[in-house]
Amino acid sequence: MVTAGPYLLALAVFSACAAAQPHGKHARVHGRHARALKERDMVTELTTVWTTIQSTPTSYPLPTDYSPEVKDIKVDTPAPTRAPKKDDKKDDKKDDKKKDTSGSNTSNTSKGTDSGGGTDREFQDGAIPCSKFPSDYGAVPLTWHTKDGWSGLQYNGGNIDNDGVCKEGALCSYACPAGFSKAQWPSDQPASGESHGGLLCKNGFLTLTRPDCKYLCEPGAGGITVKNELSEVVSVCRTDYPGSENMVVPLQCAPGTEKVLTTPDADSPTAYKWKGGATSAQYYVNNAGVSVKEGCLWGKEGGEVGNWAPYIFGAGKKGGKIWISVSKNPNNSKPANYNVEIVGGVGGKKCECIKGVCQDGGAGCTVTVEPGEKAYYRLW
Repeated sequence: MVTAGPYLLALAVFSACAAAQPHGKHARVHGRHARALKERDMVTELTTVWTTIQSTPTSYPLPTDYSPEVKDIKVDTPAPTRAPKKDDKKDDKKDDKKKDTSGSNTSNTSKGTDSGGGTDREFQDGAIPCSKFPSDYGAVPLTWHTKDGWSGLQYNGGNIDNDGVCKEGALCSYACPAGFSKAQWPSDQPASGESHGGLLCKNGFLTLTRPDCKYLCEPGAGGITVKNELSEVVSVCRTDYPGSENMVVPLQCAPGTEKVLTTPDADSPTAYKWKGGATSAQYYVNNAGVSVKEGCLWGKEGGEVGNWAPYIFGAGKKGGKIWISVSKNPNNSKPANYNVEIVGGVGGKKCECIKGVCQDGGAGCTVTVEPGEKAYYRLW
């Protein structure tokens, strides 16, 4: 059923006004963001789809030269910092192997598609040098984006992605495997509405910003996939949120494959909230034939990659139901080189974009997926 619900997805952001006030150049680049909306009723017509919004934003991208406030970063509980002993790494891996083979430590791998990538390993807080990317704990390095693979680096009121290294006092963000979201961000978020996320480099070592959560990646809701029926790769790029909000977190969909699309679970008590409101994931989806290295980045104005990619997907779980959407990116007026259809969901009615022309005059559509059900984005 093409429907809407009390949850703000990417569709709501682009078909109407977002719930966040624009900031600086961000407002000039993406002028569609405006004041918060009051709740609207849905018009249940195939060509007119409204979304009920309750002041909950998705991830809003920022230009690379924007400088969010990152001073005086605070962590809930002071994390211990110590120099690792020579035998720490060896002993730690031995313990983890025991947990993996016994199946006793499965609480962090019940969903998603991680295959032994370390998402089930408790992070060694304050023991890993800031110069070492924590891939042993599930984090996925983006070596084409920054020197050490970080998805975003926030420091002293600015973005230091160009430096590419996690230095003292910086928040160092990272990507997670398909099906998982970043689990680390400080609870003390800026009043400006921008977001902070990642590990903190403190006394030369990587420190958890949510010490009560011992993992770097946590599973989202399952059941949503992207099925590529094309003859070329399609790069689906999630915004790094909370954090620098770069659209760099990659999901590479090779021809003939079906990949899990990470769907944040806003019903989880550990889910990230923006000013008390639930959040979902936003994806910029490039034309077929564009690699993740070419497409999962900030694009140039008038281009067709990154924040100028032709399609935008939204995904999230709220109130026990999953809400997924597809819309045309208003930044890009050119037709896409393939079609998108959401298959599944309540009622099974059409929700599609044909060569970039989406329903509701281009605003797109939202589909509800009931608990236990599945749905997928068909790329054809």
